[in-house]
Amino acid sequence: MKINPPRGMKDFLPEDLAKRRYVEECVRKLFKLYGYEEVETPTLESYELLAAKVGEETRRSMYIVEDLKGRRYALRPEGTSPIARLVVTKLKTYPKPIRLGYIWDFYRYDEPQFGRYRRFYQGGFELIGASTIEADVEILSIAIHLFRMLNIPSFYLKMNHVGVIRSLLAYYGFDEDVQNHILFLADKKRYDELIGYLADLKASNTLVDTVSELIKLKGFDIDSVISKARSLLMNYDEALRSLEKLESIVKLALKVNGDTRIYLDLGFGRGLEYYTGMIFEVFVDGVDIALAGGGRYDKLIEFYGGEPTPAVGFSPGIDRIVSVMEKLGILPEMQNEKLLLVVPVSDQYSCDALLIANNLRLMDIPVVVEVNLRRLRDSLSYADKVRFRYVAIIGEEYRDGLIVLRDMKARSQVLVTLDKLLEILRSDRSWI
Repeated sequence: MKINPPRGMKDFLPEDLAKRRYVEECVRKLFKLYGYEEVETPTLESYELLAAKVGEETRRSMYIVEDLKGRRYALRPEGTSPIARLVVTKLKTYPKPIRLGYIWDFYRYDEPQFGRYRRFYQGGFELIGASTIEADVEILSIAIHLFRMLNIPSFYLKMNHVGVIRSLLAYYGFDEDVQNHILFLADKKRYDELIGYLADLKASNTLVDTVSELIKLKGFDIDSVISKARSLLMNYDEALRSLEKLESIVKLALKVNGDTRIYLDLGFGRGLEYYTGMIFEVFVDGVDIALAGGGRYDKLIEFYGGEPTPAVGFSPGIDRIVSVMEKLGILPEMQNEKLLLVVPVSDQYSCDALLIANNLRLMDIPVVVEVNLRRLRDSLSYADKVRFRYVAIIGEEYRDGLIVLRDMKARSQVLVTLDKLLEILRSDRSWI
């Protein structure tokens, strides 16, 4: 019988979970600072809902289940589709714009490697009901704020606008399915395959040449990339409008957020079919995985049966951020010291120990009671290994209202009253 977790899915021990919670609490702090209300949806959703717009690579990696009546469901591989479904089914009349946040687990059958798991955690910020570049910049600003809050050095945003290539292909009559596949191939840097695919579609040489040149345009020099792209697209009004929208978003984001590095890549596609506008991912120098990503998806809510509703959002990858912070040596040391262990020296004092613990907990002091009635030496050894700061020993002295308080860090002990014990514990903030 195999009892280990499935490959690519890991257990979280207390120290592992503390690291994840550290990043999650930073995300939740930003929910509050920017006015995003946290929501939760089922881990299991309709397969058709999840598969419709996630992109061919994600579709292939979904975990699919069938219930006893033959209905197909899937474990969610990403968060935007469930959020769109939530808006359509539960938030139709909610005042817009709607700001929703989440921290959920997701599932994809990927090949496990550094920063990539089959069960993984992501946060999410979704701004629904706003089509302006100010909404796009709010999402970019939250991403920048998060990485600054985490003190992650040398991060940058890789950006594009999928409307540039979509409009160019639409000009030549290619439908959304073709556009999606072109964006997928460009995003995977399978350029030869992309050109071959266009040739198979009998695309004109002009289109092939324009796409070939366009997807090679990239760099931190925003003005240079935009200028070269504008020259390529001078005969394509819709594509130019998307390019100009991208330029406006980038310039406003830079003005609002100061010293931020933005890398334009006009062959970047994100691999999700629901994107309609600005897209971005967050990277760190020297690390070849995206730590966050998002973009604009103005047609997804309408696709699921709602009113036409513009939307934009992004998801920080919690596990990936933790992994990279560990790799860079910048993850703060997790505080796992426990405050107080109450030890009765015999069963004669067990009730006293339990009462003391209950009274302290009523005053918001965290307390653990030694429930194994063992030798005091063994209890102190346990307290040392588990990292308790103090041990309160309840014995004969308690008949006179006194407790032996042992400081495990200083290796000293004193006799104290219960009031004095409370004073000492309240003054020690190391456990908070």
